[in-house]
Parts: sequence; C-alpha cells; structure tokens
Amino acid sequence: MIRSHRLFPILLVLITGLLTVWLDMVSRWQPSKHELDPNKPEVVAQGVTATRFDPKGMLQDKMIASRMWQYPDRTESYFESPDLQSYKNGILAYHAIGESGRYNSKTKQVLFDKKVTLIQPATATQQETRVLSSNMRIDTIKHIARADTLTHFYYGKSSGSAVGFIYEQQAGLLQLLSNAKATYEK
Repeated sequence: MIRSHRLFPILLVLITGLLTVWLDMVSRWQPSKHELDPNKPEVVAQGVTATRFDPKGMLQDKMIASRMWQYPDRTESYFESPDLQSYKNGILAYHAIGESGRYNSKTKQVLFDKKVTLIQPATATQQETRVLSSNMRIDTIKHIARADTLTHFYYGKSSGSAVGFIYEQQAGLLQLLSNAKATYEK
C-alpha cells in the first residue's frame, strides 16, 4: 500500500505533466479565420461625410454621400448621391455632384459614373461655371477633372457643348476636346 506522503509527489508530477501538455495545445491553437465574401460589401454606411485636411490643418476635401459601401480587399469605395467639395485655402474652389460614383484610395481619384455636375462658384472676378456630363473623373491631388463624353457647360449667360473636356482647377482653365459649340452672351 502506498502511503499518502509518497502519493503526493506522484500526483504532483502527473498534474504538472498534464498541465504542460494542455498549455502547449492552447498556445498553439489558432482560431479559424472567417473568409469574407468578395461579392458582398464589408462596410455599408448611410449619411456619410468624409473630410481631408491639408498640411496646415485647413479643409482640403469633403465628400458627402447618402450611402457608401466597400468590398473586402478593394481600394475603391462606392457612393450614392456623392457631393465632392474641394477647397483652396479654406475657400470652396469647386464641387461635383452626381447620382453615383466611386473613390479609389490608392490613386486618390473619384469617378462619377452617372449624371454629374461640376460647379466652380462665382468669385468677385468670375461668374459661376457649371459643367454637366454623363460621367467624370476627378484627380483630387492634381485637381483636374476630365470626361470623354458629351458635355454641356454654362458660364454666366454663355453656354455650349463639346465631346470631352479637361478642367484644370489650379489654372482655372476649361479645355474643350472636340466638336465644341458655344454661344457667348454678355
């Protein structure tokens, strides 16, 4: 018969061994990774406002949309009713309003893919400019908007159309690419 004072060290060794095996198993355990469906949005938000500031802390860009969604492992975010506002020295330089669009976080470009209006507000020296197109791409770093589709423009009482345009906000230049027609009124 084993005496209790001899049984204790054997039980202690046995319990320590089992605890060591259990701790080894637990430390090697990795939770199963849940794969996201690439065809279903990972993020969906209603009533979105996103802002970006320049190095001086002044408002640079603001994107407002009624709805936004993003798919897993993609750099593009999709928007319904997007309104992109771009500021220069804290003052609204232009904004673009569309029915739908997407923003690529890598290239910093916005593509308005359905019915878009680009508006440069009036200043003390210039009248308001509006450019309407079925789609438009805007580079938010270079502040250049462009389209290759039929475009209508309005500058005060003057108006016109062209197939494609390039608008360079920094220079205040609207370049019409082809088949340009304009009506100038004072």
